[in-house]
Amino acid sequence: MTESISFDFADLRPRSWADAFPWLAGAAGTGTGTGWWDAPIDNDDPVVRRSSLAKVSELAMERLTRWTIGQIFPGLSSDFDLLQLHLPARAINALGRHGCGRSGDLMQIELDQMLDWRGVGAGTVDEILQALADVSTSLATPTVTSSPSGPRKTHDVGASSDKARLPEWTSALVDDLMLIANWYRTVGLPGQTLLGGELPPGTPSEIAKARQRIEALSTGSILSDQQLQFDVAGLFEKALSLLDPRAAQILGQRLFADEPMTLDELGQTHNVTRERIRQIEAKARGAMLSFVSEEGPLAAVAAAARGLIGTIRPLDDLLGLIPALGREVMSVGQPAWRVLDRLDDAYEIEDGWCVVPTVREAEIVTQTLLQEGADQYGVVRLDELDLIETSQRERKADLTASWLARCGYIIEGEFGLVRTSSVGDYAAAILSIEGSPLSVQEVVDRFVFERSTSSTRNALASDGRFERVDRDQWALKEWGMEAYSGIRSVIRQVVARDGGRARLDDVIEYITARYNVSGRSVIAYAGAAPFITKNGVVQLASAGRGPRKVPERTSRLFRRNGGWAYRVRISTDHLRGSGSVAPLAVASILNLQAGETKQLDSPLGPQAVAWTGIQPSFGTIRRFLLDQNIAAGTEAFLVIYDDATFNFEPARALVGDPLIDALSLIGAAPTADREAARLALVRAIVLVDSSPVSSMIGAYRDRGDTDVADLLLSEREYWETEHVPASPIHGTSVDQILDLL
Repeated sequence: MTESISFDFADLRPRSWADAFPWLAGAAGTGTGTGWWDAPIDNDDPVVRRSSLAKVSELAMERLTRWTIGQIFPGLSSDFDLLQLHLPARAINALGRHGCGRSGDLMQIELDQMLDWRGVGAGTVDEILQALADVSTSLATPTVTSSPSGPRKTHDVGASSDKARLPEWTSALVDDLMLIANWYRTVGLPGQTLLGGELPPGTPSEIAKARQRIEALSTGSILSDQQLQFDVAGLFEKALSLLDPRAAQILGQRLFADEPMTLDELGQTHNVTRERIRQIEAKARGAMLSFVSEEGPLAAVAAAARGLIGTIRPLDDLLGLIPALGREVMSVGQPAWRVLDRLDDAYEIEDGWCVVPTVREAEIVTQTLLQEGADQYGVVRLDELDLIETSQRERKADLTASWLARCGYIIEGEFGLVRTSSVGDYAAAILSIEGSPLSVQEVVDRFVFERSTSSTRNALASDGRFERVDRDQWALKEWGMEAYSGIRSVIRQVVARDGGRARLDDVIEYITARYNVSGRSVIAYAGAAPFITKNGVVQLASAGRGPRKVPERTSRLFRRNGGWAYRVRISTDHLRGSGSVAPLAVASILNLQAGETKQLDSPLGPQAVAWTGIQPSFGTIRRFLLDQNIAAGTEAFLVIYDDATFNFEPARALVGDPLIDALSLIGAAPTADREAARLALVRAIVLVDSSPVSSMIGAYRDRGDTDVADLLLSEREYWETEHVPASPIHGTSVDQILDLL
């Protein structure tokens, strides 16, 4: 008999935690056994009740961040006065600032949005969720019943109903297996595997044919046409059919719809209140969540999809590996991948990309990899980025380019550009890729945004990274080309003309025939930077584009007495308990090898740092955020000490004083003593104490900490002349900054 789930809306207080929050078992990812959620809510022990409320909040923050508050708490009345909640003042104030006076004001707010409220920490959100869970369990809420009576067995979804009779193909398979086994026994090879590997010499043709028949078996050879219908889409169809028809329809019109209907619209359609629609949706969503969380084929597909996605994978590539995800679930009019995505909060599918756990976290991983792999001009080769998961290796560079473009990065041929916010940065990247001088017009023609030649020329002229090597030819200064002309300039032109490699004899002949230069001088220049001469061939010395693993050259990583501090911006992914990407330099600091995980002691217990993926990562820091009530958007430091211990420190807020703010950004103590501040700044990036201020500012800019470098520009005059400027420099333009340099 077909099993179905129906809803009884009797005005009864829920008997168990699972009655009040039907998503609990699914969010916990358990099997069909009992758990703490089956315990009665009316437990007289306040400690037990408080522990259960904390678990409800924790699971919601980990698995249901894209659910609305109304969906998470289906038993919560919309007219409850939130001021009656037993909450600390900071939580009440947060609700008031966001216009939430009654519970109905919260119903349509997604948990992810609440976690992103400005100035509201993870601990405050946790307190609000626990209070809402507490009050919602004291109100009437619908209970779930199933027909026929007996427990719902989600793991039976898609199972064959014909197990009594063995299909005909099994006897033929057994005959072939026995034929092969008897042959191996006869020739004295009882340990030989029946399938796989090469057949032993002299094997009779009938034995070879038997194995070929076995290896030729396909899914269609074994399963019936009816059984073949239960792919992912078919399993979702069956799961939806187990729900009450009205509940399945509401899910199709709300959860799975591209343009969801409102609660009021659905209430009018089904002739019930909007509150009843919200309760039905939450119950049905919890039931569907259990199908992809508990043991069974749908849960296996969900786990397989998460594993295949890795961090970033194109949707079309995932569908190539699991084709059934592209089939439509007819009852809701959506492909199976969309149904799975809406139920499984462990990953997101957006704009044709599958990412784990969220698009925002994938963008952070991307940013970190680009910073690690880029050269000093912010240029990274696309074929050196191990970022995109794909089964088609030949597409990897193109897919990487597409993903970077989606993230807002500029692609220049086979390269990605990390720093293009200023004309100087963009021009330096283009010249680095080109490898030879360009005119101003040629540089402007390579820009993807409008820029006049005059403003570009002024920017190049005021930037110490460039050298004018001809009437209208510009080069990178590090190339060593002399202004307008010179032996190096001519050697570079000859090498570039010959495809990057030129015979030394040809270079000598070309230059000495045109200029009053001795062959000995040409040989000396051809063997010195930026060239290398080997076996009579001249070429540019390789600058190397490998990833920066040295801590002192890693952006946002600063040395302090006894350790290193890495500055991060806290996101909602941190608040929900996700791990976060770490620079490769962290692996160097901890001597962490690929595939390893280390546990660092901290005041709140062990802190994991792992290198089990394409990039090192920090384990969850959620306990620190709860302990200090840290809000999304907060700047903070993850501190790794030399004795392999760990701590978390919120960064000081910026106050508008350039020197104090620069110290805040590197995690150093504030001081009005400019010399003490200078020492703290040079030591944070492991420069010698006597380093000139220009070198210090340049080092911060080269490592990618332009925010610190820009702040220090206003202090340069004092450090060089001991003259205190009349007022700090704010909002300086790019040209003004380059003039100072």
